[in-house]
Amino acid sequence: MSNIKSESPAQQKTKMSATDNLLYLAIKYKTALIGLTVLIICFGAATLFWVSNQQTREQEAALQLYRISQNLEQGNYAVAINGEGKNAGLKKIAAEYSGNFNGTPSGNLANLLLANAYYSMKEFDSALKAFKSVSINNADLAAAALAGAGDCFTSKNQLAEAAASYQEASKKAESKVLKAQYLVKEADSYQQLNQLKKAFDLYTKIIADYPETSGAALAQRSLLQISGNL
Repeated sequence: MSNIKSESPAQQKTKMSATDNLLYLAIKYKTALIGLTVLIICFGAATLFWVSNQQTREQEAALQLYRISQNLEQGNYAVAINGEGKNAGLKKIAAEYSGNFNGTPSGNLANLLLANAYYSMKEFDSALKAFKSVSINNADLAAAALAGAGDCFTSKNQLAEAAASYQEASKKAESKVLKAQYLVKEADSYQQLNQLKKAFDLYTKIIADYPETSGAALAQRSLLQISGNL
């Protein structure tokens, strides 16, 4: 005889209850599940659209930046900033294509170039505002923006703020040459503030940490200048 036993009424009832519960949950949450599925599909489509849109925006920004770049090379900063004829200037390119979320690489670069153009025209307040708004992934370019802000502060004789900006620039930079250069500028700011001990210590650190760089040579020269005043 077979050892297979038929299920008891209690077991059958338990199975039916479980099935009924699943069916109940499916019906109850059908709208929510459908909505979630649609949301996931829409999110994926939106992501693809955003990526495609960003690629298009980057191509537009790169082309506009290329058209105006010759003016930068020739030192025509006013034209580079404001544009000429059908060619958009750096101000417009940066406004339309730069930013933390929707910015493109060329748009963010345009913002950095805009800041440099303002600085070259000695419009330090405008340059400082632009440098502070730069958002760029490349560490050395981001550091250049911080150092640019430091240069603006120096030109405005706000030396404590300049020193802080140069320090941040050195931390941000990946290049040892740039790190040393920015630290020298920080130390120079302390020297101008007559904080000679602080400048001396930083020059000494630059020479020890970055011995083969041009920054170390500049630091050594500055040490000779201030050593007799300590």
